[in-house]
Amino acid sequence: MSGTSEGWIDLSGKLALVTGAAAGIGRASARAIAAAGAMTVVLDRDESGAAATVDAIEASGGKAIARTLDVTDEAAWRGLGSWLEAGWGKVDVLVNSAGIARFDRVDESIAKTYREVFAVNVDGTLFGMTMALRFMRAAGKGAIVNISSTASLKGNPAMASYGASKAAVSHFTRSAALECNRAGSDIRVNAVLPGFTETAMAQAVYDQFDEKLGGRDKTLAVFASGRPAQPEEIADLVLFLASDRASFISGSTISIDRAQGA
Repeated sequence: MSGTSEGWIDLSGKLALVTGAAAGIGRASARAIAAAGAMTVVLDRDESGAAATVDAIEASGGKAIARTLDVTDEAAWRGLGSWLEAGWGKVDVLVNSAGIARFDRVDESIAKTYREVFAVNVDGTLFGMTMALRFMRAAGKGAIVNISSTASLKGNPAMASYGASKAAVSHFTRSAALECNRAGSDIRVNAVLPGFTETAMAQAVYDQFDEKLGGRDKTLAVFASGRPAQPEEIADLVLFLASDRASFISGSTISIDRAQGA
């Protein structure tokens, strides 16, 4: 990230939380935010993966600490809030990146997958915003970046619950931004909508569709216009929205996908 090395984005003195930070977009976002100077709290239910993210941050000269968190557990979020209050007394940045996808469609079988996907993607995001906004409202400022998806913009006959959950994330993002703006606070809430990105979720798509579509290249042609995004490419936008460089952006849902319109 050239902007970080040139000092264009400086998060020194900030406390940032990143969920789903054991891997994928969450890990890349945590590393980018820490590289910009923030003390970064790496949150994930995967304890070893979160620790590995912290190791990578510290090896690059950043500051981070790992904490195990199941984002679907509202009581765990309250416990995290108490821990933050005792240790720092603030939350400057929250990135809600924890998410799951399941293959399903709208029929009698969807009930189980729907509840599972919404618990992580929607409940987890809402619980995170609720906790962080308590600190941010007290300070009168802050930045929240929610990870939605371009899957929220159109129907998907293979992953109905996933797209619906990400549409809900985008809507709650806009609603929270309006609430904060009308209250006169300098709290910005935005969502990033990645397209097909090279993560564990992408591997599940490969596993599901490669044989049906005739190989990896044809799968990528359908889902990603030739190649997937790398998590670091998504993290660059997350970092920008978390920073004061995005001071007049709030309530936006920003697609980051070469395949849009293809």
